[in-house]
Amino acid sequence: TCHGPIINALIENEKMESPLALRWTALEPVNTLKTVLDMNRASSCATFREALRGWLYPTQNFVSADRQGNIAYSFPGHIPMRARGDGSVPAPGWTGEYEWLGYIPYEELPHMFNPAPGYIASANNRVVDDGYPHWVSPDFCASSRAGRIVELIEARGVLGVEDVRRMHIDQVSILAREMMGALADVRTDDPELVPIFDLFHGWDGHISATDPRAAIYEVFVQRLIAILTTPKLGELAIRYAGKGPTPVLSEGSMFAEHSREWLLGTLADLRSPWWDTGDGRSRAELICQAMRETVEILQKSCGPYMENWHWGKIHTLTFGHPLGGVKPLDRIFLRGPFPIGGDGDTIWAASGTRYDLSQVEIVGPPFRFIADLGNWNNSLGMLVPGQSGHPASPHYDDNIEGWFKGEYHPMLFDREKVKENVTDTLILEP
Repeated sequence: TCHGPIINALIENEKMESPLALRWTALEPVNTLKTVLDMNRASSCATFREALRGWLYPTQNFVSADRQGNIAYSFPGHIPMRARGDGSVPAPGWTGEYEWLGYIPYEELPHMFNPAPGYIASANNRVVDDGYPHWVSPDFCASSRAGRIVELIEARGVLGVEDVRRMHIDQVSILAREMMGALADVRTDDPELVPIFDLFHGWDGHISATDPRAAIYEVFVQRLIAILTTPKLGELAIRYAGKGPTPVLSEGSMFAEHSREWLLGTLADLRSPWWDTGDGRSRAELICQAMRETVEILQKSCGPYMENWHWGKIHTLTFGHPLGGVKPLDRIFLRGPFPIGGDGDTIWAASGTRYDLSQVEIVGPPFRFIADLGNWNNSLGMLVPGQSGHPASPHYDDNIEGWFKGEYHPMLFDREKVKENVTDTLILEP
């Protein structure tokens, strides 16, 4: 159609009388390869930003720095300007009222050049405030990761390569710290719950794989969201918790991000209508119910003793492979499971299936990179599970241990340095 392909068949168990078309910028012609070439030829932040003019899809966060001491941020891409609506829900395509009027001009897209703080923190968070004149998107990640980056930068002032390395493996969640801090006023006579609430007095929000507090926090948040939303949303409550609409995009819902920030705001609002679940229970009673369910879940999955309630026992990472989904090929191609800390709100991102913690699907960055513009050969990188995609290669999985420890390999840029350290050469012939 003029609005894109019909996608009704992708949405299971939904009866739709009208055809549903998807208007998507990715379906329009682009010349991304030329843009990438121009980016690599850029010699300054200014020329890099000019190269990004050709980046039309997908919208991305780009940061740059040059040897003149400049730093910059750009958010390029085709973002529609609509006659009505914001594109977050279906709209009638036969009236002309919701047509795209064009795209936000490149000069008006979010960007920064040498901002006043002297640094740029970007972690898929919202990049504009309410004063921005255009609608961008509702689908930004929570601000916790970017906020933690700012915390660490402000604490150090001047950063070196080692500071960035520690930042990459940081597993402190500001959202977790504030969420559990909001429970300080909860009072209960339940002897089983009192010591659990006491655990979080002064907690810094470290989502460690071996800390019972991390496991308690993660399960508690999942249970409290369900308790508060189910009476009003019914079967849709699990959608608000993050379950996607199709098997193909089972983890494709950004509500998993929004629901946690919503819960933090609800905890702070003692008069929120969400505390009225229709059965007369108070805010404190609902919080205690969520904590009791948390205890039951952790006792079943980790045993009766709290010291064994490790987050890493229910939050594990398996390095997958397209051929590893069936037995016995999984033994050849897969590596893991490994216990892992963090979550979707920590700098070391390890986001799982938030609406159902029994499902283990971890999403995070396999590649870490630290660029030293003062000495390119001092740059570092690490790719997990390994550099090779061949399971018989010694480099298929040899980076796993180092990645978990926060170790790196040199990222050599000088041609002579590269030649000195070559171990194998791949020759591609037409």
